[in-house]
Amino acid sequence: MKIKAYQNGDSEKVKQLEKNFKIKLPDDYQKFLVECNGGLVENAYLYIKDLNEYMIMGNFFGIEIEKGFADIVKINDEYDDDIPEKSLLIGSDAGSGFLLLVNDGDNNGIRYYDHTYFFDESSDDLNTYYICGTFTEFLKLLEITKPD
Repeated sequence: MKIKAYQNGDSEKVKQLEKNFKIKLPDDYQKFLVECNGGLVENAYLYIKDLNEYMIMGNFFGIEIEKGFADIVKINDEYDDDIPEKSLLIGSDAGSGFLLLVNDGDNNGIRYYDHTYFFDESSDDLNTYYICGTFTEFLKLLEITKPD
């Protein structure tokens, strides 16, 4: 796996992001935003156990990214009414699914968010699927996951 960073991040912009969306971001994800500010992911897959599906990872969103579908603020503003409090959309697969970071104390972790109900299992009642507990763990999974 390789991440082509968008540009250097900025700790003040990360603090502003937390303030705007009323969320305390985990330290490992804050560090990633400061060091990489998101980026395109090459040669990486994610596996969603509850869907029994592999997906090609697309990108991690960044702060103040002008190109394409990559600006974390614009995307979260657009989907703000659809995602739970104390969560943030942080990336996407190569298709139409999102990565959702949840940091509410009880249900922390990274989830796959099927906002288009692409999978038959998805509905208004259930369209988020647990992947792992931390951003660091998620990056490790991207390194080792290979489709069957």
